[in-house]
Amino acid sequence: MFTVGPVACYPEVLQAMGRQMISHRSKEYRTLHTETVEMLQRFLGTKSEVFLFSSTGTGFMEASVRNCVNKKMLCCVCGSFGERYAEVAAANGKQVETLEVPLGEPIMPELLDKKLSKNKDIEAVSITHNETSMGLINPLKELAEVAKSHGKLVFVDAVSSMGGTEIAVDRWGLDVCFSSSQKCFGVPPGLGVGSVSAAALKKSETAQNKGWYFDFKVWEQHQKKQGTPMTSVIPQIAGLNTILKMIESKGGKRWFFDLYAQRNSRIREGARKLGLTMFPKSGYESPTVNCVNAPQGIDGVTVYQKMRDQGFELAKGYGAVQNTTFRIGNMGYIESADIDAMLESLESVLDELQLKI
Repeated sequence: MFTVGPVACYPEVLQAMGRQMISHRSKEYRTLHTETVEMLQRFLGTKSEVFLFSSTGTGFMEASVRNCVNKKMLCCVCGSFGERYAEVAAANGKQVETLEVPLGEPIMPELLDKKLSKNKDIEAVSITHNETSMGLINPLKELAEVAKSHGKLVFVDAVSSMGGTEIAVDRWGLDVCFSSSQKCFGVPPGLGVGSVSAAALKKSETAQNKGWYFDFKVWEQHQKKQGTPMTSVIPQIAGLNTILKMIESKGGKRWFFDLYAQRNSRIREGARKLGLTMFPKSGYESPTVNCVNAPQGIDGVTVYQKMRDQGFELAKGYGAVQNTTFRIGNMGYIESADIDAMLESLESVLDELQLKI
């Protein structure tokens, strides 16, 4: 599978998830929970709390808004998932300011600095680290530095980047940084993971109408007891625990990031040899999702459908560029031979479609 999620899972993960259930209040679960949280803290470079939500990453997105924004926030938008953050904030009754750039362009630090200089009442800034819909990665470290210089909380949607590239939560000053199990970690969907800073927890103390399920303070209380407020998605946590141990045993997160870089380079170079180009601005291409321009005269959705017929699950273009692009994911369990076979099929599909133009 070369989709952008849910992705193919590692065999070791599936094996771990197939074990008999245990109680989420048992000693065995507390050990699993604590061990997984500690590994994630090391992986993300943080001493902050890391919560394991029985939800997808969008649950964490909503939690950041409900816990940490009283009135107004700024959402950086360079694609569909930046737009989602703005929609979630508005649906929760917050005033939303947006910083939007043309599709394919990254959010640049100077733009953010200018926006914040003109909007002093903004409490928090949301940044989509890796915009899945556009196959584009934003300069998170620099953007967070700008937001912090203005005294703002920083929320990071790292759904398709956490696990695939470096994120240094404490060094970069990230207040809420979240992802989902079904992306880079190669675990089935259902588990949202995220770090929550002391500043975010402090803001949550006085938040009004924040609900209960995603109340950061409720989660913090249960974390101190090595558990969660409600039933956990135990199989997904066991799967995540397994992949994190596998990463540590093979040399740590740098090994995992290098694996992603190698696979992505193989995919991108293969696409270029077929005469294809990438949609995002050069230098800001995603390390985990390649958004590829469909050849002139060929519908990107048709490429997707033809590749499905060949047995390869890519991803359609998303939103406004659905018909002019298609996407090739680089997340989860993928072997080098799979990449070679996919590129060979892509060549035959493109040759067939170009003959019909």
